[in-house]
Amino acid sequence: MVRFVWVFLAGFVLGTPAIPVGLSLSLPGPIALVAVILGAACCVVFAVVAMERARLVWQSWRARWKQAALQTNSTTNTRGGASIGALDVGDHAAEGRLSGAAGQRARRVLARFGVPGFGLLGPALFGTWGSALLGAALGIPRRRLIGWLMTGVTVWCTVLLVASDAVLVFFGIG
Repeated sequence: MVRFVWVFLAGFVLGTPAIPVGLSLSLPGPIALVAVILGAACCVVFAVVAMERARLVWQSWRARWKQAALQTNSTTNTRGGASIGALDVGDHAAEGRLSGAAGQRARRVLARFGVPGFGLLGPALFGTWGSALLGAALGIPRRRLIGWLMTGVTVWCTVLLVASDAVLVFFGIG
């Protein structure tokens, strides 16, 4: 039972790469698979809900900031240019959200394959945490994102279990 909990925690922290941890702790393959998938499910749900809340807080804060800037711009004509310039910079920052390498790759995967492709490829490309956070930041609906990410996690955990088991048998370790 203690080993199952350790593998569950490893699945929460690491995601799909926790399968070899389960096998190294001498858990049978199917039990290690279940522990990692349960841990990864908790990880995905936690990350998606947390990122959605953070995104909503950010959007409400930004809307209040824009509203205050518009009111300042409309009441004072002397500082109108400065306020408009500040809004342009803010709009540019919003367009550049997720403009890093991982964000651009996530946008390309989402544009090319849609939510199912993102959910299936995300855990392999970005990891469990990364794909959950990127998907929520991109605005993918919660239920679809969690469902497809869990499908992807299950697929990649199964692939990693079969590969790890084959390597252990090949080298005569297991």
